[in-house]
Amino acid sequence: MRRISLLFFLIISKAYGQDVFKLEGQVFDETGLEVSIGDVLLLKSGTSSFEKYATLLDGNFILEDVSPGDYVLQISALGFESYQEAFSLNGNRDFNIVLKEGATELSEVEVVATKSPFEYKAGNLKVDVQNPYFSSIPDPVDLLSRLPNVQISPDRESISVLGKGNPLIYLGNQRISMEEFSALPVDGIATIELINNPSVKYEAEGRAVLLIMLKKGQNNGLRGSVMETASVKRNFNNYLGFNSSYAKEKWTVRGNLGYNQLQQWESNSFLFEILERGVLVDYLVLIPRNDRVQINGGLGLYFQWNDSDYISFNSTIRSQTDDAPFFTDTFLVDGNNEQFVETQTQNDNSKNYYSSSFNFNKKLNHKWNFFAGLQYSGFKQTLATEISNSIDMSEFILDQTRAQKYHINSWAFRLDVEKKFSEQLKWELGANISQAKAGAFTEIQQFLEDEETLIDFGYEEKLYATYSSVAGKLGKKIDFETGLRVEHNTVDGVIASDDSPIVTRTITNLFPKTNITVVLDSTKTLNINYAKSIQRPDFSRSSSITAFINPFLEGSGNVNLRPTLTDEFSVNYQKGNKSLFMTYYQSSNPTNFTISYDPQADTALLSLVNLEKENGFYAGVTLPYSKGIWTSNNTVSLNYNQLKDSDASFSSAKPYIYAYTNHQLKIAKDTTLVVGATMLGRREVGIFKRNGLAIFEASLSKTLFKYWDCTLRFNDITRAMNFEEKYALNGVIADGVYFADGREMALSLKYRFGSNSKANFKNRDVDSNLDRIN
Repeated sequence: MRRISLLFFLIISKAYGQDVFKLEGQVFDETGLEVSIGDVLLLKSGTSSFEKYATLLDGNFILEDVSPGDYVLQISALGFESYQEAFSLNGNRDFNIVLKEGATELSEVEVVATKSPFEYKAGNLKVDVQNPYFSSIPDPVDLLSRLPNVQISPDRESISVLGKGNPLIYLGNQRISMEEFSALPVDGIATIELINNPSVKYEAEGRAVLLIMLKKGQNNGLRGSVMETASVKRNFNNYLGFNSSYAKEKWTVRGNLGYNQLQQWESNSFLFEILERGVLVDYLVLIPRNDRVQINGGLGLYFQWNDSDYISFNSTIRSQTDDAPFFTDTFLVDGNNEQFVETQTQNDNSKNYYSSSFNFNKKLNHKWNFFAGLQYSGFKQTLATEISNSIDMSEFILDQTRAQKYHINSWAFRLDVEKKFSEQLKWELGANISQAKAGAFTEIQQFLEDEETLIDFGYEEKLYATYSSVAGKLGKKIDFETGLRVEHNTVDGVIASDDSPIVTRTITNLFPKTNITVVLDSTKTLNINYAKSIQRPDFSRSSSITAFINPFLEGSGNVNLRPTLTDEFSVNYQKGNKSLFMTYYQSSNPTNFTISYDPQADTALLSLVNLEKENGFYAGVTLPYSKGIWTSNNTVSLNYNQLKDSDASFSSAKPYIYAYTNHQLKIAKDTTLVVGATMLGRREVGIFKRNGLAIFEASLSKTLFKYWDCTLRFNDITRAMNFEEKYALNGVIADGVYFADGREMALSLKYRFGSNSKANFKNRDVDSNLDRIN
């Protein structure tokens, strides 16, 4: 087998081994904006004979299959002086070019038009963040909530993609955490791409990837922004952020600091019955004002000594405190006894996250590239709780106190090697090792029973992974990428007072991925994809930390959670900017929050649990449209998914509709009006029945005095974001609703200062566990 593989690569190397290179470039005007259109010519030096031609589009051009030699690059664009540069080519080149404004004079002429910020290709979505509507949003998390198929959790701490689950986040070719993404300045982001079919080089823990590309400028210097957002929901919230970067020759320094004062409102209500126990509980939880203070910061250093070689260091911190009083009204029927219980719970919570990483990248020659990275991350949480109850309108009596602590430390090492046989064939090989150790300590004092409970829980997880992939062309019309990732995972969880671990697992998984793109003609492509992926539970979900809801219900972690494995097959047909897509998937051990009964503790638990199976299918179309001052982007899909479990009492499933529409009107040169809506039909997904949603939004963005961006936004105008859910599972019949504090009026003001510098910052987060830490 080894000889066959060696012979295969020798044949490939021989077939594609001739030296041809690729020229790429970015072209800007003197203010740092991309030049929208132009002509790019490659001429043979000395003779000026024509060699290659490309169109300059949206500031970018590519010239492929260029032989070594001496050339002259010539760029022409309307309204700019012609640009020429002589050079010798002996490897791939990346140009960064600034065009000078031409001498043409136009008086009293103003053209007001709009360009669609959305681009669709091979089943993926790319968003131009420099569009006035997006660039004026100061918060990157709010920015994501405006994208089709992307959904933000009510606590703004997680992202999900419809039909795909939680995506990975990458900055260029480098993975970052949610905390690091939240700290990015929106005005520094050029594009966001939603990759629905990521290759094997990305971690197996993800069916989708959000790829962030930073804006590029032309000069060294200082640039930055100060952002202030005043938000009125049920309570008042304030976001203040400062971001800056300084670049000089080979050095780049980046820093950010954010301070948020939030007053979050939360509420949910459930009626559930435990048939085995003969108990019925009807409760309403209200958190009228959670006083949350967040401090986010980051610092990065980058040194690049030639076009491809660099070292970098990056660090991120996030500190959060919560002062959250809970109020719960509970009607409890236990056999023939009925009680009305009022509960007051005081929670003082603090969370601290930190991460640092070091990267080294070296291009050994024009065919080989080497990367190594080391990363260390940690998270600490403390939760102090006081619980008082009033039975049938009596006085409140202190029932119990809880002191809980949780911490986790994770480190990771990554190694990647890339070999280019030619511009038509590339081979990648990589490996990474990571280890995470967590501990959870709980002390509960119950005063009425005069009891004390101590739980000391330890958790350790190790991951060893390697991958190999090959990408290239089969003829002129077929692109392919195929690879295999192997991951070996060990998990151990133990309570200090127990003689044996309560959870121990050792498993090795294979994750193949294949992607084929067929060019049917100049406007039509067909993309076919197969992938196997995994979704591991967050570390904090696998701990013993609990939260008191009412005398018969606890919010709890689940130390026995298993990862979810998914096989997925998808097809995308694209004609111009319109596309038709279809996906089928099967998952084992999917997870969902449910209420279950613990007979040993004689209490109900609200926790994340594994179900047996899930399968689903969705098909839809994307229909963008632009004309004059109006641009419209629309997505409609028919979805069907079914969750199955042998302990569920019913398992009906019906298809439902998802629809997204966004309309932008450029009503003046620096003014943009946006209206949009998202709709989800009533969902019956096997075990669960969920309500339909129709959410409307509007915004008005205005640029003032060149450097000031002002936006007035109205979100969830009809206050429709209430999530209803019904199920019958594990002997529990439940019917409830989660009330989201989504209706918002927000005024954002951002000031941009400094030069339009190109910050060459590169830093790769190498720890695949980042998104699971908090």
